Amino acid sequence: MIMTQQMQAENKKHDLSSWKYSELRDTINNSCDIALLEACKKEFHRRLKVYHVWKGKNSKRDVKEEKKSAPKSILDAADKAASMSVVRPNAQSSSIINEQRYFRIPFEDLSSQSKGWWYAHFDGPWIARQMEIYPDKTPVLLIKGCDDMQMCDLSLDETGLTRKRGAEIFEIEFQREWDKFGGKPYSRPAERSTVNGSTMSIK
Repeated sequence: MIMTQQMQAENKKHDLSSWKYSELRDTINNSCDIALLEACKKEFHRRLKVYHVWKGKNSKRDVKEEKKSAPKSILDAADKAASMSVVRPNAQSSSIINEQRYFRIPFEDLSSQSKGWWYAHFDGPWIARQMEIYPDKTPVLLIKGCDDMQMCDLSLDETGLTRKRGAEIFEIEFQREWDKFGGKPYSRPAERSTVNGSTMSIK
């Protein structure tokens, strides 16, 4: 509880509304300051949601041509939770911030009518890696820092995945698919260290 209050207070200290996208991205990818990292992630995903709303309003209305950043069931659950004021993004314990969780649910790409599996790796409250695996088409692998605009912009709480029975899987199950299809290595912020004033990733 105390740690959560401290993190919320730290987030309020950082006014990132005037930061450029590149500044947020570089800080998320390189900083070792946990409080600043969380503030940057929160601001980045806020902007990403605004972008996806704008894109949705200005794109074609034909759902078959629309490419979603997450399965429709997740987007619908998030909309329902938001309308009921169920989601509380700031109510995150310190254990959630560094927790690694993995999920898999059935998925249908409405733009191509292909059915497959949607995989998600959450590093704390935000998605870090995402996969769409189909039996009849090339898999889609996305990783934060490179493919953010195409990835799910919802927090773990907002997705409702933790409440979906059978959705959570083991890390080894996610990693097996990620490696099989040539996924890029992922370095967690918690694995970074600062040496001689410069940031490096620990492999």
